[in-house]
Amino acid sequence: MADFFDSAWLQKTGYYYQTLGVGHWDWPLKVLRAYFRLVSAGTLGFAAILLAFAVSFYLVAAVTPHTTDRLIAGMTAVISLKFFNVNRASVLTLKPVQWLSTNLGIQGVCIGILMGLLVGNGYRWWLQRQSTVEENLPRTLSITSGWLLVMAALGLLWISTQTVGLNVAFASIVRWPFKLPHFILGLLGFSTLSSLLQWLGALGPLTTGSGQTIETAQNLAAVLNHSGWQLPHPVTLHTIVSVYTTMGGTGMVLALLLAIFLSKPDPLQRRVGWLSALPTLGNLNTPLLVGLPVMFSPTLAVPFLLAPLACTLISWACVRLQLVPAVAYPLANGTPGPLIAYLGTGGSWAALILAIINLVISTAIYYPFVKWFQLAQRGE
Repeated sequence: MADFFDSAWLQKTGYYYQTLGVGHWDWPLKVLRAYFRLVSAGTLGFAAILLAFAVSFYLVAAVTPHTTDRLIAGMTAVISLKFFNVNRASVLTLKPVQWLSTNLGIQGVCIGILMGLLVGNGYRWWLQRQSTVEENLPRTLSITSGWLLVMAALGLLWISTQTVGLNVAFASIVRWPFKLPHFILGLLGFSTLSSLLQWLGALGPLTTGSGQTIETAQNLAAVLNHSGWQLPHPVTLHTIVSVYTTMGGTGMVLALLLAIFLSKPDPLQRRVGWLSALPTLGNLNTPLLVGLPVMFSPTLAVPFLLAPLACTLISWACVRLQLVPAVAYPLANGTPGPLIAYLGTGGSWAALILAIINLVISTAIYYPFVKWFQLAQRGE
């Protein structure tokens, strides 16, 4: 929520900043931006650390009754995660080590979970092979020290041989088959990958390559410098996936929100829905993904993957058949999802109708799964 207000309301590139003239309001904008950034850093800025600790802690809790073993396993996962999030130059030049916080927040959730799984399962394996179940603090500290020395060595090896962090490397590896997906299979693959990563906890958009940025700029130049609406690149990630399949954020989460309200939710889900409504309308899906939750929910994973795929197929066909014009104009942060196509095409009603059709179809896809999710939550 704090990120949404900062980007959409308080920054000059924000939708509400531009449409409502927030810059002319008698508000201390710099103070408010600093406040919301502090709130965001203090709440979600350490999400990866908290999840690394929690995953390792609860994995070990299943095999030992001793709180000391559980806490040490959790702390070991946190320290191990930190070994891979340091400023490369500060370590290699023997200067005071500077820790990187950018990968420890919401964007590093997936890496945090993986580190928790690695450390937690390692501790489980070690504890299950002990001949005694009695608590032995010196023995626990010995294995912890050995584990930390190994992870520190791996961290040093990583920063010595790689110039990017774990998150960037992970995203680059899984993204490489879809660098310039002008064909339908590439668009479908990129859409599926983006949804899957967010469902697994990598909360943040899967960035596109520089080629996509160049093509977007060329499309805009063609509209500005020539009459008519003939774009050199009508089918790109931006004109199809970003415009028509991410209303409410990755996974067509705005459709999920509508399905929740249509399915007569219980008071808790209704409260989560209303609290998430404004950021979801501005294409920020994190509140709903975490609050419902959608992450790691097998029931909601199916529509979370299927809805964007259906929208991709429909939108690709309409653009290829020239039933709707491709989007060319850049839009402000936080622009309501259903309006992106309309405003990005300079006011094409066909584009707006296509966006609404996609939203209706996605809501229909989500609806039965939301009902099943609610029944499972009630234990029926």
